[in-house]
Amino acid sequence: MKHQVIIPQFLSNESIRNYIPPTVKIQKGDTITWINTNNESHHLYFIKIDPDPTNIEVLDEKLCLNSGEVGEIMFNYNYERIDYVCKIHRREVNSIAIFTEDYQNMSNTQRLRYLRKRYNIKIPNLSNYLDGNR
Repeated sequence: MKHQVIIPQFLSNESIRNYIPPTVKIQKGDTITWINTNNESHHLYFIKIDPDPTNIEVLDEKLCLNSGEVGEIMFNYNYERIDYVCKIHRREVNSIAIFTEDYQNMSNTQRLRYLRKRYNIKIPNLSNYLDGNR
């Protein structure tokens, strides 16, 4: 399956600079296309994120997009999460959530459990429901 990320035109004074969408949910083997609609170049570097800091690594994938350019990468990794940052604009950090299970066939509860574990979300009331304590 193909997914699309837009790099929007940012204002110079914006402190939060997320791409659209800021997190892409994909299945292993899917392709993501980035479209740079900004007037500036963006050099994307991809980082494997892991709860164990010793397992975090910069991947070989890189994408350099000048204004108006389009680039794509297929992600065939067994990693649960890959973040990517623009080397030029360090405030531009976005994320890719890679599902090894078929996301479309998961129930909403399964999706929430999966995302809660992946992003280490600690919401007490939600956790009680997901863990079957209510």
